[in-house]
Amino acid sequence: MRLAAVGDIMIDHSFSPSNPPFNRAFQITSGADLFLANLEIPFGTVGSPKEKMYAYRCEPSVAKVLLALGVDVVSLANNHMLDYGEEVMLQTLGILTRMRIPHVGAGRNMKEASRPIFLRRRGIRVAFMSLAATLPLGAAASENRPGIAPVHVSTSYEVDPTSLQEQPGDPPKIRTRVDIGDEDRICSNIREVKGKADHVVVGIHWGIAFAKQRAEYQQPLARRMIEAGASLIVGHHPHIRHGIECYRKGVILYSLGDFIFHDRAEMTGESGIVATVELHRSKIRELRLWPISVDAKAGLPVLGDGREGKQLLEEMRQLSPGEDFNLDGESVKVIL
Repeated sequence: MRLAAVGDIMIDHSFSPSNPPFNRAFQITSGADLFLANLEIPFGTVGSPKEKMYAYRCEPSVAKVLLALGVDVVSLANNHMLDYGEEVMLQTLGILTRMRIPHVGAGRNMKEASRPIFLRRRGIRVAFMSLAATLPLGAAASENRPGIAPVHVSTSYEVDPTSLQEQPGDPPKIRTRVDIGDEDRICSNIREVKGKADHVVVGIHWGIAFAKQRAEYQQPLARRMIEAGASLIVGHHPHIRHGIECYRKGVILYSLGDFIFHDRAEMTGESGIVATVELHRSKIRELRLWPISVDAKAGLPVLGDGREGKQLLEEMRQLSPGEDFNLDGESVKVIL
């Protein structure tokens, strides 16, 4: 069974994915048995914009694009789902439900936001979950508050007094740590879900936007989720590509970058990845990474050729120490 996963989808108007030159990227995703994406914008007409750097919302009719793209499940746990408050998030849930588009990561309370979606293809049952460590004030769901499924992370700054004596102004080391209660809750949920599915796929909004380095908390959290039973961790939010890690029987895709981004002209030319994963009943059998870029005018994905594939190969070798890759045509094949 083939799963296609992409990073962020930010759509603010309708379009036809069948028009060239964008159809080759869409053919890869629509040709998969399951297609997972992170929906970075709520659909709705209600609410008021929050006081934040970027606040997004689009017309409900735009949701039809997800059907045209063939998206099978969307992650909603991200830092933009409550840009216009709880009202528009709840309206988004209603729109997706009426359109029969499975969604995870947001809900009327913590229980609903944490609830997985189970989909079966070719006799293999896959459970999808969604989490966010990017938490604007008030965005986290609680027992009696709507919101997104949270991962609370604390940040501290570690200074070296000796270094500061010799080099005043030396920047501190940034330390980040996942709240132990959240980590235990997440891993407990994964263990429970794993008992009901062949594979657990976790989409997670995390890391630092436009930064090439990962935050300290990411690898320990990802590894714990795989130890709990997750097969695949699909990361997004940085808007650029990060490396991958094969850990035990699972795979961590730290950031797939962007797939569609209509509203950020200054981001055009940013690179992303379409990941295609062949799932056997008990393991991941094949993983391919397809290079894409965001078109400068339309904000839509353009599939790279062999030259971009070679560039992605070198990039993955630098960003993924200890992992092996081969260039196979336009894609980079991960040696599992």
